[in-house]
Amino acid sequence: MKWRFVPLLVCLNLAMGGCAAFEKALKPKEPEEVRLERILLERALEYERQGEWHKALRAYEAALGMVVAKKDSLEISLRKRSEEHYRRGLELRKQGKYVRARHEFLVALHYRPDFPEVVDLLRPARPSPYTYYIVHEVKQGEFLTAIAQKYYNDQNKFEVIARFNNLKDATKLHAGMKLKIPEIKGVRFPRPEKKQVTTVPVGRKGAMEVTEKISPTTPGDQLARAEVESSYSLGSEDLAAAQQQETDDYQVAIYEEQGIILLEEGQYLAALHEFQKVYDTDPAREQIREYMSWAHYRQGEVLFQQAEYLEARHHFEEALSFDAQCTSCKQYIDRAADAYKDAHYLKGIQLFEEEKLKEAIEEWQLVSELDSDYKQVQSYLLRAQNLLEKVQELKEVP
Repeated sequence: MKWRFVPLLVCLNLAMGGCAAFEKALKPKEPEEVRLERILLERALEYERQGEWHKALRAYEAALGMVVAKKDSLEISLRKRSEEHYRRGLELRKQGKYVRARHEFLVALHYRPDFPEVVDLLRPARPSPYTYYIVHEVKQGEFLTAIAQKYYNDQNKFEVIARFNNLKDATKLHAGMKLKIPEIKGVRFPRPEKKQVTTVPVGRKGAMEVTEKISPTTPGDQLARAEVESSYSLGSEDLAAAQQQETDDYQVAIYEEQGIILLEEGQYLAALHEFQKVYDTDPAREQIREYMSWAHYRQGEVLFQQAEYLEARHHFEEALSFDAQCTSCKQYIDRAADAYKDAHYLKGIQLFEEEKLKEAIEEWQLVSELDSDYKQVQSYLLRAQNLLEKVQELKEVP
């Protein structure tokens, strides 16, 4: 306890200037560059008031130089952070961890929005309508590197297959999974005999899409399950629509990944804002429904801890609407409602004991609106209202 009085005793034993010096010493020291910038700006304003325009201009230029230096320093720092995440993403990409790599690339883009290499990497690898590919059925225990070795004679080309099929993790294959193996420069697959040809109109101006079902050239050929899809003579309107769809898909992917980043950072409302953009384009998408359920659930937990019980209950209900199997959501909905009623019920009793009848009535009415049968709330309400009426009658008596 005696240590509390030390600052007071020090000030009492010092002169007024001494106390001021003591208080100044407690304040955090102003950074040198900030102090110089402030001095230069104050000096420039003083020169301007005195009509010494040339001196004012030089002082402003000096202050601006310091601002530019700080800006350059910040840009260097942001670029460094961006490159760190970019390199980390490349390492994860080499390991076939595409979701985690994409996360790192998006963080890099957050620090440096004009990072050209990252922008190119984040573009979805959609099959070109002119790409020839065959379909490979994954066998038990088969790895993507082995598949790349089989078709490209280079196991390092596994990334081509992974990107072409939009795999999230190249290490997670399962038996029976079908992968499209595209032709690449220097590798051309043999065209088997045609078995069936169908033509389907795909747009205006007579544009046609040709789909060929093929059969193997020899018995037991590895292309037995191959399927060729080629498009010819696409009209300009169809091509523009395809390009627009690719751009839209790319933007949606950015929204989703940004939402994941915000979710991991604990910014649940901001994450929901990003996920909602994806949900609006495809409400049936299972993955985005899971993300939205989780974000609502975590925001509900935050609000519950802050005693914002009704808002918390709303988020738990939203979480349940996106995931009907969320049993903890159901439990939290009941807990939030009970906590809300109990808090206002007890607050009303406290106010009643303090003879704050109006405030007590307001608290109990909140409880009654949610659950009119909760404990003795109706009895308390009636008693408080009767007392309030009597008090008002007594006040009106002359």
